Amino acid sequence: MLGVLFVSPFVVTYALVIRWIDRFEPEPWWLLSLAFVWGALFATVGGGLSSAVGEGVAMAVTGAGQADQGIQAFGATVLAPIFEEGFKGLGVAIIATISAMGVKELDGPLDGAIYGGMVGLGFTLTEDTLYVAQAYAESGAAGFVGLLFLRTVLLGLSHCTFTACTGLGFGIAVEARSWFVKVLAPMIGYACAVMMHAMHNALPTFFHAEGTVLMILISWLIDFLFFVLLGCLVARDRMIVIRELMPEVGALLHAQELKLVTTYFALGWRNVGALFAQGWSQFRARRKKQLALVEIAFIKNRRRRGERGRSLDVKESRLRWEVATLNRQGVWIGS
Repeated sequence: MLGVLFVSPFVVTYALVIRWIDRFEPEPWWLLSLAFVWGALFATVGGGLSSAVGEGVAMAVTGAGQADQGIQAFGATVLAPIFEEGFKGLGVAIIATISAMGVKELDGPLDGAIYGGMVGLGFTLTEDTLYVAQAYAESGAAGFVGLLFLRTVLLGLSHCTFTACTGLGFGIAVEARSWFVKVLAPMIGYACAVMMHAMHNALPTFFHAEGTVLMILISWLIDFLFFVLLGCLVARDRMIVIRELMPEVGALLHAQELKLVTTYFALGWRNVGALFAQGWSQFRARRKKQLALVEIAFIKNRRRRGERGRSLDVKESRLRWEVATLNRQGVWIGS
């Protein structure tokens, strides 16, 4: 209970920050929650059991005991990265499949990185809770606080950035026209996740205190590059929205609305202003129109890439009807 109480606020904060960064086409909460739950439950259990079985096989082959340093190093640097990233990546693959079957929510690299990051954060919640609980049982409050600070504060985004690589691969695959790239991109993403995870575990395993310090510094660099990547992908999404909604000006939306829909922060603040000045219903209507317009832009981008299908037609028709209805009701997001 102490582990959950102290780990959860950090992990939830990380998740909200990543969700907030996804400015233009935020992913639905139910899919983000599915990714998080997969990481917290299925990936943790699956990765842990698989690693344990692998260690058992290694002990049977070598005749070494469970406390053998070689077995522990093998488990930490080889088995854990392969199996844990494998089960986390499976969660991203499931979301990609759900999207392909009709939901159409995984639109590109940014979405893939977001879903992968959420899976990783779910995994962090469970793993860190278990580790700090064990530290409390073995070393009391000092061990609890020390490990909480190391794992959840200093290194809280590690699993997030690992699995974001796998998600990025799936996002690239969604946009690719070549089947070779569609197959290869997730595999490369998974390989990068495994290598980063292995490096993360190997440095403190083989180089102890010095390795831990180096691992923390490298992890911070990876975290920084992760947010730089997200920023670049957000800017890319903005350009897609501008390009695809420009021909809709004068029909679905006004030029001033396009300008605000494609701002990074202004529309969000104005929506909040509408909430306090005009109430919840007006806020919801503005937000609904904004998200519908952006969804239309990404559907048009899918068509530009050559994607076809009845589910895409149905979704675009529904979104256009929603925007037209809101326009008739006088919903205006240009101010």
